[in-house]
Amino acid sequence: MPIRSTIGTALVLAGVTLVPAGARAQSSGVALDDSLFQPIHLPETMAFGYPPNDTYLPRIIALIRQRQFDSLDAVFDALAADVRRDVRNENRFADAFDATDRNEPAMLASLDAWVTERPRSAHARVARARYHYAAAWRRRGTAYIRDTPPERIRGMVESADRAIADVVAGLQIDSTHLIAHEIAIAVMQLAGSHDEAAQLMVHGIKAHPGTFALPSAFIHMLWPRWGGTEELMMQVAERAAQDSARNPRLVTLRGAVHENRANDSTLANNGVGAVRELNKALAYGPERHYLLARGKAYYRLGAYEYAFHDLRAVIMERSQDKDALDYYGRTLIELATRARPTIRPTIVTRATEVLRLAVYLDPSNEGARAALDRATQMRP
Repeated sequence: MPIRSTIGTALVLAGVTLVPAGARAQSSGVALDDSLFQPIHLPETMAFGYPPNDTYLPRIIALIRQRQFDSLDAVFDALAADVRRDVRNENRFADAFDATDRNEPAMLASLDAWVTERPRSAHARVARARYHYAAAWRRRGTAYIRDTPPERIRGMVESADRAIADVVAGLQIDSTHLIAHEIAIAVMQLAGSHDEAAQLMVHGIKAHPGTFALPSAFIHMLWPRWGGTEELMMQVAERAAQDSARNPRLVTLRGAVHENRANDSTLANNGVGAVRELNKALAYGPERHYLLARGKAYYRLGAYEYAFHDLRAVIMERSQDKDALDYYGRTLIELATRARPTIRPTIVTRATEVLRLAVYLDPSNEGARAALDRATQMRP
């Protein structure tokens, strides 16, 4: 069944009518101490009232690999309950599903077993949908669609179909599941329709007023490169910002149009232009997506001190953000080469810790592995 009609069916079944571990974690030879995952209490001006993100991905990864399905459902049930109590727990809930963002057939086999043994677990379906969604992006790549080979497009659609099938099943079990809505909107970006993604957003917001995740996901789908327009992006952002009394983070969505322009500048190898647009986005508040993009832009420009400040702010909130950890670790290496000999070992040690975590969370990231090798060689 095509993606559009499949997701439409899911929403009808959900009641919506469409208008049109141990003390150390180990993976791939990398051992990590729990202390690297401790949450940090951010200043209120940076946190937007969001609680410390204490989601511990190695624990969830271990539970999946060990097929501890009762424990997994208990963990995700508790996180879902927290979101129902206060939607600003949404990052903790979403990050837990990021545990399945791995190119790891053994993990997929465990997810298959979870679905089979717990057919009424919405979390099992959503976790597997997250796996397939990540696979769809890996198979597609990041080039413009006109520059993407047909075999990559076919692979993307195949994985996207699988993700949607699991989202459909998840919504049938729990029509309010926040992350099922978020993943479904994200998959629509790859192979779906704006109309149905909008309906998903509206339906999810009714269940979770004040959510940032759903309008943010929809606005990213409305980037012009995905067939949307800046006008539509601004309309959605303004409507979301009206609910800022519930969640002040929603105001930062007004900067999304500048994030899109910064992305275009990055693709055109115009790093200065990207920074300029991201400065405009950040005028609406310290949203981590903008800080991450600006930190990466500063890194590419060789402005490592500026990159350090932006990337450090991101990992203070999302200590297990793979992309932020990768670039933060690389930035620390560059700073270490310029540091006084007396403090260089401290910087290199921190870079090594950060890059070990990046490699643990994404073993397929060859760039992070190369950076980790460089940091290791720099240690006294």
